[in-house]
Amino acid sequence: MDVNPPALDLSPHTGPEGGGAPRRPRSSTARAVVATLVIAGLLGAIAFVLIRQDGGSLYYYNVDEAVAELDQIGSKSIRIQGTVVGEPVAGDDEEVPFSLAFGGESVDVRHVGSEPPPLFDAGIPSVLEGRFASDGTFVSQRIVIKHSEEYKDSNSDRVEPGSP
Repeated sequence: MDVNPPALDLSPHTGPEGGGAPRRPRSSTARAVVATLVIAGLLGAIAFVLIRQDGGSLYYYNVDEAVAELDQIGSKSIRIQGTVVGEPVAGDDEEVPFSLAFGGESVDVRHVGSEPPPLFDAGIPSVLEGRFASDGTFVSQRIVIKHSEEYKDSNSDRVEPGSP
């Protein structure tokens, strides 16, 4: 058994063992090509995200704003907010025609989506998702009722004051 281990060689080596040639450093042209490809890839990814995001966003308008900007909105999908005017009644082909008003303007609406929510009625603030048709009518696929922060107890006579 050898008590003295061999000495550790800490001298620098310039190449692989066996006398092979040392590796040649990359040229500046190769670095420039790699950097250009990385930057192009990043710009492509950013452009993709921006394009996809624009298609997925729904802008929110009050009725008066939407009517004023109808030319810019065109047939893009938007959300429009206002108060239901008149009594909405189911029309032909499962459509629900009504009007929506806000800020002194109103727009005729044809709701063609799922059944309106139970609280949907005249005088109720609502948000609609849809798009304007070529005749200026708003075609809605979804209705969301805006709730106020007030809670009105409809059966206040049933609860005794001071009871838990």
